[in-house]
Amino acid sequence: MEVKRLTAKKASVEEIVKGKFVKKSGFESSYVLTNLGRRLSRIRALGLIVDKFISADERYATITLDDSTETIRCKVFINTKIFDGFGSGDLVDVFGKLREYNGEIYVMPEIISTVNANFETLRILELEKIFKEQREKIKKIRELQKQTSDLAEIKTAVKDLMSLEDAEGILEAQEMIENSVEEKVVSANDVKNKILKIIETLDKGEGADYQDILIKSGLLEKSIDIAIQDLLETGVCYEPHPGKIKKI
Repeated sequence: MEVKRLTAKKASVEEIVKGKFVKKSGFESSYVLTNLGRRLSRIRALGLIVDKFISADERYATITLDDSTETIRCKVFINTKIFDGFGSGDLVDVFGKLREYNGEIYVMPEIISTVNANFETLRILELEKIFKEQREKIKKIRELQKQTSDLAEIKTAVKDLMSLEDAEGILEAQEMIENSVEEKVVSANDVKNKILKIIETLDKGEGADYQDILIKSGLLEKSIDIAIQDLLETGVCYEPHPGKIKKI
């Protein structure tokens, strides 16, 4: 089986680090799935080197890139010579594969070259064009989803508008975003249920004191405020006195 070299896709650092790393096995390449539905395996990222590290035995080294949207580390093992001649303050264009370790998405660089500021301006314009085209593809997918929920039909209908990989990436990203929203809803409900139990425990007749709820919950005050406001607005709880919360 012939393994084709993956095309290096131009990407912003923010797009990469805010994506979800999808681990594949066998001949399938792992990739970062972005919110715009782009699958990034081999990338081309441009940024300013803001930090460089080489281990004492020179068998491990990193450089940190900053493209003004986010920062990402490029890591090499054994072959640290690839970073020779580069240092903090250099504007570089990096080709490499994306990897993940301990929750950190990083670049395993293959080629690094120094570029000038004009190249940076060009890259910004290129990325704007790429993102605009991707949003147009998403719009096409959503229009088709209003007509049918059959994924096979959608993929067939868009074959003249985009590649199958693009369509599958967008559909996968939609599912990822929907699952994330569901997780947040579950999390919010968990907070409200916890607060209700605390109120029942603390209420001796006049309601539970807000500060006591905050201390006993161990949660962030912002999370508590949002949950209590929702409980009050939905009529689950009320305030018999200022600063007191009582379950109905």
